[in-house]
Amino acid sequence: MAVVRSFAPILMGALIFAAPLGAQAVGNVSGKVVDSASSQPLPNASVIVEGTASRTLTRTDGTYDLIGVPAGTHGVRARRIGYGSSLQSVTVTAGGSTTVNFTLSPRAAVLTEMVVTGYGAQRREAITGAVAKLDADVARVGTPTNATQLMQGRVAGVQIIQNNGEPGAGNQIRIRGGTSISASNDPLYVVDGVPLQNESTTPGAAGVAFNPSLPRSPLNAINVNDIESITVLKDASATAIYGSRGANGVILIQTKRGDPNKPATMEYETYVGAASPSTSLGLANGNEYRAFVQANAATLGAGAVAALGPANTDWEKEITRTAITHNHNFAFSGASGATQYRASLNYMDKEGVVQGNGLKRYQGRLNARNYALNGRLRLGLNLMAARVNNEFPPAENGGGFLGGLFTNMAIYNPTYPVLRANGQFFEAGCAATVASCPASAQDVRNPVAMVKQIQDRAPENRLLGDFTGTLTLVENLSSQTTVGIDNSNSERRTFAPKSSAIGAAFGGFARQAQKNLQNVNFQQLLTYTPHISSSSDLEVVGGYEYTKLDNNGFEARMQGFITDAFGVDNLGAGNAANSPVPTSYHTESALASFFGRANYGWNHKYYLTGVLRRDGSSRLAPGHQWATFPALSASWRLSEEDFMRSQPLHLSTLALRVGWGKQGNQAVQPYQTQLLLRSDPGATYPFGGVLTTGLRAAQVGNPDLKWETATQTNVGIDYGLLNDRISGSIEYYIKDTKDLLLDVSVPQPAVVATRIENIGSLQNKGLEANIDGQLWHSGSQKSISGGLVLAVERNKVTSLGDRPFINTGFVNGQGQSNQYSERIMIGQPIGTFFGPKFIRVNSAGQQVWLLARDAWAVSRQIRPKPTS
Repeated sequence: MAVVRSFAPILMGALIFAAPLGAQAVGNVSGKVVDSASSQPLPNASVIVEGTASRTLTRTDGTYDLIGVPAGTHGVRARRIGYGSSLQSVTVTAGGSTTVNFTLSPRAAVLTEMVVTGYGAQRREAITGAVAKLDADVARVGTPTNATQLMQGRVAGVQIIQNNGEPGAGNQIRIRGGTSISASNDPLYVVDGVPLQNESTTPGAAGVAFNPSLPRSPLNAINVNDIESITVLKDASATAIYGSRGANGVILIQTKRGDPNKPATMEYETYVGAASPSTSLGLANGNEYRAFVQANAATLGAGAVAALGPANTDWEKEITRTAITHNHNFAFSGASGATQYRASLNYMDKEGVVQGNGLKRYQGRLNARNYALNGRLRLGLNLMAARVNNEFPPAENGGGFLGGLFTNMAIYNPTYPVLRANGQFFEAGCAATVASCPASAQDVRNPVAMVKQIQDRAPENRLLGDFTGTLTLVENLSSQTTVGIDNSNSERRTFAPKSSAIGAAFGGFARQAQKNLQNVNFQQLLTYTPHISSSSDLEVVGGYEYTKLDNNGFEARMQGFITDAFGVDNLGAGNAANSPVPTSYHTESALASFFGRANYGWNHKYYLTGVLRRDGSSRLAPGHQWATFPALSASWRLSEEDFMRSQPLHLSTLALRVGWGKQGNQAVQPYQTQLLLRSDPGATYPFGGVLTTGLRAAQVGNPDLKWETATQTNVGIDYGLLNDRISGSIEYYIKDTKDLLLDVSVPQPAVVATRIENIGSLQNKGLEANIDGQLWHSGSQKSISGGLVLAVERNKVTSLGDRPFINTGFVNGQGQSNQYSERIMIGQPIGTFFGPKFIRVNSAGQQVWLLARDAWAVSRQIRPKPTS
């Protein structure tokens, strides 16, 4: 593995202090802060000695102490959110103690909205990039399983397509379209400042006699009740602070914390929901199918008539159900002196509408902050532990040669019963039991038997958290150190008994597969916010970040069991000679980064942001591992100009934004630059009379593999009407990506068929718009609001190097060997691939399923939709 080597600067606040050699004359200041209206003490009010590093927070009784204040005359200021500030002049004598009491008046002014951005937060009006923020409590409607479902249909330019209908199913998320063909197009998730590995936390399916289902969302372990806000960074000027990891956009998830302005609270929330299939395929029932076959006996032959059974079974109804979901969430939060906290427990049980399909989550979270050293040191902890029990149905992700659950649901003869008279599942062509079935008769299977007999479960454990220390070194200069960790481990356990049609072909089948993901993240930041003037704001952030990924896993499969009694818990009871050999893997990769950002605002009208990040990735070839990603953006708040004061359009907000930036993508698997070997039973040679299994190439390395890079320009307008009761934005962007990371064919003969190369380019451009409005409100507790989002996105391939086209998207299914769903050529848009169609319309205008397999060469009639 190519290792990125760098020296992480250790920025310790203690080393930066420049204390004089002699003793300094100091004194103490103490007092109390109260509410002017109620005369009640105000806890957690900030008290600072201006021009010095002395600051603290008031206790629960409103009192405070400032120790070691330099002797002399100073201004001491007290302030608290929701109140005005108060400033008093104080003379501190050496070795003396001065008492200063403050009375703060409640302030009814609207607080400035803060938006979480990369490595910090900014005021809404100071943001110059394309950034969208969601209030999670407003978006949390229905029974969402994960954070992705909160965003669906609410953010312009963010397309979310659920991979399947399972609880917690994975999603294809595209922020402003896909910008890569072979490399990942998934966004970066950051939870409380910790970047996540956007990878399924459970092993893939076994794929026994049917295509496996798609992976579930990696965010299922996070309780949506704990989420406070979600921020989506869309353009390059907003994502450049995350460098290569932000190439496909960034989704920032901020969890809830204790509020120092509220008393200790305890919350319990629960709901119960039910779901059922909203539509039916309209498949023919047993009586309709029987009549169809008998009416066409001359065409279909006597075998089709003889294969009819006596039952009238609706296989779709037999494998579906009314699925129940219940969720319980308990949380308590508050503040005690200089400590703020919030803890929560969550239990969710969500069934799928298909039997044998569901998700259970047990999760706990603790978020806490503590202020020490007179408020100069802030310690923060965010910790989550979760257990998610996944249950998968034997579904297919494609047609497959034989088909999985849903294919068999559609093609299985509706004149067959679910069970035989002896209580065993009815399998076509079997005299009495599955063991008596010929191999060919097991190609079409009882779908109810599949969901009842096939076990496929994957419990996963996840630990996600970070610890942050922020130290005020001197006035307006702070140092922040964050260590984050994301560990998950899961074991997938799959069992097909001998008594099932699938398991009978193997004499029983069992598989255990384990997957462990470890992500360790270290961040060191310096933030400088000098006071220039009353009309100027400046913030400068510089930092270093190091991320190490360490993933491993293994799987063992066994077949040929004497009995089904052991299930998946005794692999040694199978026949090892007829079973695949165990497999395992271990991958490591690292990303080191140096970055800086400067935000400047003048007169609350003009804002400028500059970002520079340099990333080094171990996944790329030596000599190409490091790359620099700059960004520049600006905004002009026209609504603050004098010439806009008298405009008749009731515009409360009008701002013009423009941004440019460069992004990189290194989202390929580790070791793509190296020659990899694998054992192969076909590569054998007799050594000393013993047949020895050798190695062969599994991958040809690419010593020139480098960054896939993109340049993006964004122009946006923010607007607000009627005191921002109606607000929204309009964005136009254009993004050009070059040096695409493509998996392309290599000239033959060669040891492998393909390898990753930097070839080609493509372009994305689009228009986004959104409008939100408060339609009605009564006081502060009742309101009705609504919103609309619009996104138009177009992309096209502008170059494929010296290749006229590339094949992509293999098609699985009967008669589809070596077929592709799409051939990508220059000038072609990259869209959704559509596989083969399995339904035709006959001359009578009826939809029919076409089957062509031995005795099942019959047409299954589907009731035509009524016409108006």
